Formats: sequence, structure tokens, C-alpha cells
Amino acid sequence: MTFKEGECLVRPASLSHRKPRALFPQAPSRWVCTDAPVTCRRCRMEWSSGDPALTLACRGCDARAGAPCQRSQGGNERACHQRDADAQRLRLMAPCDGLSWDGRHDKPARLYPVPVIGAMPVLSGAPVSKFFD
Repeated sequence: MTFKEGECLVRPASLSHRKPRALFPQAPSRWVCTDAPVTCRRCRMEWSSGDPALTLACRGCDARAGAPCQRSQGGNERACHQRDADAQRLRLMAPCDGLSWDGRHDKPARLYPVPVIGAMPVLSGAPVSKFFD
């Protein structure tokens, strides 16, 4: 096989044209009620009408106001760090007095395995592997 001067000797890379993975490929893995009462595990501060940070839209994962944070990798946090910081900045909640280096409250999300009244779907659990599909 002969090549002419200026001719490319490398084959162009063929990229797979896979569709991006949907947020919920089949069904959400868990359900969470965002307006359920929540208590900080560190300082015991209680919010009877739900997490005040969830009244804001999230800058971290682009979740709308009133919806839980949605990460494509999964996770069990109720709100992203940016959302908690915005809520503290707007004085919707005070910094945590418990043992936290960043002043964030430890607000556990009560996850349900099946849909319940007032609950929203969330992707939770261990992150999806980046190396094996």
C-alpha cells in the first residue's frame, strides 16, 4: 500500500453513538417526601414543614424548588452543598451548632421503596459504575 505526501496515515476514531444514560432508566430507585418533618442528627434542630433548603432551586444539580437534589451518580443526601449554603445565606436556616466543619446540618432523607402520597422519585444508593455498563 502506498501513501501520497500529505495523506493521513491514521484512521479517524469511530465514536460510539450511544444515547446518554437517562436519569431514571427504568424506574426511580427510591421515593422521598420533601415536605415531611426533618431533624438534624448533629444539633437536633427540627423543621416541621420539611427542609428549608428545598424551597430554593439548586445550583449544584439544577433541581427545581421543592424537589430533592438529583445526581446522576446517585447518593442519599437530601440537598446539595450549594443549596444548603444558599439557604444559610438567605437565613432560611442557621448554621449547624453540632460537630460539622462546614456548618451543614445532617438532614437524613427518609427513603421509601415504593411510591407514597406526596413523595417524589430520587435516584439513590451506590453510584453507578463509570467503568462497567
